[in-house]
Amino acid sequence: MSADPARWHSSTSSGGNRMEFKNFSLYINQTKVNRFAGELAAGKLMSTLCKKCGRQYYPPQADCPSCMGSEMEWKELKAEGGLVTFTRIHVPPEHFAVRQPLMPFSSVQFEPCPIGLIRVEKGLTIMGWIPKVDIKKIRIGMKMKASPFTLPDGKITIVLEPI
Repeated sequence: MSADPARWHSSTSSGGNRMEFKNFSLYINQTKVNRFAGELAAGKLMSTLCKKCGRQYYPPQADCPSCMGSEMEWKELKAEGGLVTFTRIHVPPEHFAVRQPLMPFSSVQFEPCPIGLIRVEKGLTIMGWIPKVDIKKIRIGMKMKASPFTLPDGKITIVLEPI
């Protein structure tokens, strides 16, 4: 893709409709799996299962990269598993920042926020923020649950909490 934004083209689905994840914290303006954001808003984490080869995907896929099949079935994930890895994000997305003038030329205080991956059913991994656990208490292997969470700005993200 060209670095010149004037040459970028908007994508549309095979049905000709432009779909948007307007309320997902990682804003994506074109997708064939728009249902994912709607299910997050309803409190569900969904995956897709290829009807042809049986492979399951998270995040959901519209088409199976394994067998090239396009018949996918939506399945709710049991979003519990062990923490595989984690790190701290030192400059989080704007909707995670606390707005207050602290230093010259800065209007935002950046508090490092942990983010991690948990392995759930069928070896799938879910990434999410870990806002309620002190980074010093986070351990690889600890049991966690992933849940959709609505941020103060109305966007939806995924958080991980110990169980």
